[in-house]
Amino acid sequence: MEILEQIAKEAEANTQVPAYRRSVEKVIAAVMSSSNFWRIVDLSDEPLPLVAEILKLLNKRDLVAFEGTQILLTEAGAELAKKAGIEPFASHRCPTCKGRSVVIDELKSAYEKFLKIQENRPPAIHQYDQGYVTPENTFARVALADDRGDLRGKNVIVLGDDDLMSIALALTGLPAKVTILEIDERLVNFIKEVSEEYNLNIDARVHDLREPLPEDVVGAYDTFFTDPPETVEAIKAFVGRGVATLKGERCAGYFGVTRRESSLDKWSRIQKVLLDMGLVITDLLHNFNEYVNWDYYQEMRGWQLTPVKEPPKDIWYRSTQFRVETVRGFKGFNDPIVGDIYNDAESSTT
Repeated sequence: MEILEQIAKEAEANTQVPAYRRSVEKVIAAVMSSSNFWRIVDLSDEPLPLVAEILKLLNKRDLVAFEGTQILLTEAGAELAKKAGIEPFASHRCPTCKGRSVVIDELKSAYEKFLKIQENRPPAIHQYDQGYVTPENTFARVALADDRGDLRGKNVIVLGDDDLMSIALALTGLPAKVTILEIDERLVNFIKEVSEEYNLNIDARVHDLREPLPEDVVGAYDTFFTDPPETVEAIKAFVGRGVATLKGERCAGYFGVTRRESSLDKWSRIQKVLLDMGLVITDLLHNFNEYVNWDYYQEMRGWQLTPVKEPPKDIWYRSTQFRVETVRGFKGFNDPIVGDIYNDAESSTT
């Protein structure tokens, strides 16, 4: 319907985030499924700034109403949805693995130790744009990498470790070596203390990934993990750093990309960057990663954009798990990073 295209065009002009008729349809379907802003962002699977703007435009046209902290479809909105054939969302995700395709049963002993360890982790802080996944999620990543043959007897490096992946990996005893490079000295000290207490032999170092990698980690690893900021340049820089640590062809890397801060147009550019590095995308697992709500939500850009002010309670920030492999002619990125590569029109957590 013409009104849906009009809203998409106006939303894109106001936000500089690519918007389509389908973007508006998905936001309406999300409102039909939930009255909570954060859940609407989660269900619509569109960048938060765009969702917020579409909701405001729908409200301007009396198609949705803001009542306290609730976002509700009006009678006119319901009629529009009916004419457009828009239906509420339905989920068919496996309740056991949550759509991740792996379970952590074989890693239960290490997981139970990890549960106790992570209770004392340093809290996430806005300064480093931190946010970590659930403990179960951390081990699901371990299970996925083991399932793909990327851990046993391998040298593994973690670039930035909000999720304490290094501890989870080392607790399993599967990798031959685990190294982390992390800017936050609090996290590095915590990981060192845990490593000493549990005899994990984690090589934990304070390092700002905006600077080139230490020479001894370049070309020294079989597998890398990272969780980069969500601009195209940041993906190039952080994934490129990971690629620079790899020994050769058919080595693997793991990282997440959201839809909360990245449109499909941005995904297209990201995938081109990966292909140009000589990487093949072997796995894309939708909403694999689930992030625990962080305390600094009122400091982030997304809070300023929300049409209703209600703190997030349930998990809403999720990302797709990428697995990539190197092929002949691959090349990493290890140049100094200059300027702001952490923000763009689609950013919401910075």
